Amino acid sequence: MSEPTLSAMKPVDLLKGLCAIVLALAFLLWLYGTFTNQPDFVTAAMWLGDVLVMLPAYLIPTITAWLVKSPRLKTIALLNILGGWLLIPWIIAMGMAIKRDDLRAQD
Repeated sequence: MSEPTLSAMKPVDLLKGLCAIVLALAFLLWLYGTFTNQPDFVTAAMWLGDVLVMLPAYLIPTITAWLVKSPRLKTIALLNILGGWLLIPWIIAMGMAIKRDDLRAQD
């Protein structure tokens, strides 16, 4: 069997692999910093762990729009990435992501 090429891999598989690598790196940094008494490495591991948790939480509107196949995905992603660190643009992006236009057409 041949190895799958990069273009044949799904984006979700690539993201899972990247998350696994970052998680392993954070764990190894923590181990090294803990057992060699170097707090800078422990701090770096904590930052990497925070990124692994907070990045998906920050991108919930974009992920939701992608999962429901929203026709406004690009607009939601742009609003979420550029203004999502503020509460109001994040709520607007989430509202746009869960808005269902196809339900209104049935009335």
